[in-house]
Amino acid sequence: MTEIPSIRKIAKRLFSNLPRYRFTTAATVMLLGFAFSSQSIWQPLNEAWRDWLGFAPTNLLDFQWQRLLTSLLLTSGGWKFAASLVMLTVCVGLAERRYGTLATMKLFLTTHFLVLITISAIVLVVTTFISSPSLLALAKGRDIGPSAGYYGCLGALLLSLPSTGKQVGFLFVLSILLIRLAYSTTHLPEDAAVVSADIAHLLALPLGGFLAWCGYVKPFEAYRYRSSQNESTDSPASGTSKR
Repeated sequence: MTEIPSIRKIAKRLFSNLPRYRFTTAATVMLLGFAFSSQSIWQPLNEAWRDWLGFAPTNLLDFQWQRLLTSLLLTSGGWKFAASLVMLTVCVGLAERRYGTLATMKLFLTTHFLVLITISAIVLVVTTFISSPSLLALAKGRDIGPSAGYYGCLGALLLSLPSTGKQVGFLFVLSILLIRLAYSTTHLPEDAAVVSADIAHLLALPLGGFLAWCGYVKPFEAYRYRSSQNESTDSPASGTSKR
């Protein structure tokens, strides 16, 4: 009869693996901490918190660039917080397992910054030529959450699958994001924040995949293999050490 692992053994195994997932652990703790502080862990986020830490395209013009970082700390609250927490833990955790801590941080933050800055630049340029309530709402609406970062990690993971599952998985998720965006745009200008988030998701997924495909981040095993090869090449015993 197979012995069922005790809770103590499971907890011990879990905590012993935490050093391998340092970025995932830190990001999860921060998201939980701000959810408790803002009371958005069980209810929608108070708008005062969004105004305080959220990011809007117009913040690029008034040089409040620190909001690109502070906006990562909050979610819309309630079930959206739970969904974000699960996606963050799973997508970033799997990426950290595959690429290592530093590479995952680079992938997450690069995707987050590039997506938000790109969307903001496009919205600001378009609003200078076209004036509409929907565009103005997108320009001034404050976005929050780590979703662009973890969708970038998801894109990188999907494109690292075997060739048979790579295209199917990627196109399936992309189709869902397209449907979500098409639906949310029908609620402009009232739900500008939701539309901004859906646009960010749609851009972050292929961007993360591209960054992994072009070698911006590489699997952790490849780094380890390269390091071992360099060490063996440079060792005196090999007779080919570099001068």
